[in-house]
Amino acid sequence: MLLYYPNKKPESEILNAARAKLKSVSGKGAKNKLIHSDNLTVLKSLIDDYNLAGKVDLIYIDPPFATNGHFKIGAERANTISSSDNDQIAYSDILLGADFLEFLRERLILLRELMSDRGSIYLHIDYKIGHYVKLIMDEVFGIKNFRNDITRIT
Repeated sequence: MLLYYPNKKPESEILNAARAKLKSVSGKGAKNKLIHSDNLTVLKSLIDDYNLAGKVDLIYIDPPFATNGHFKIGAERANTISSSDNDQIAYSDILLGADFLEFLRERLILLRELMSDRGSIYLHIDYKIGHYVKLIMDEVFGIKNFRNDITRIT
């Protein structure tokens, strides 16, 4: 399954992209890391510098939903579901269409490289963009590897 859209990069370009210089924020030799950086370059660094290719068994991602909206958060709340005019913007979800799909595809390709043979990936997305994302997932991971949708009612 292949999806064609403007500005789609070849996999080789994504796999050979620059990586981030990661700084350990915990004690020397600690297994856990807290990383604040662009996740695309961090994923590349986890593959190249930390030798994690093929070693990750579980991945959960919650990317933007291509809503073209600004999500606010205030001092009184710990989530972005409700907001008031006085709240600060927590993040802007402004990538749309082919730009959003390529943003996500680049990360999924690197995540695929991190996953073990028995690994699973859970991608949290909404119904408005989900069918396009399913096609990207089929392209990156193979249609035969799809297991199921998990739906929640709010």
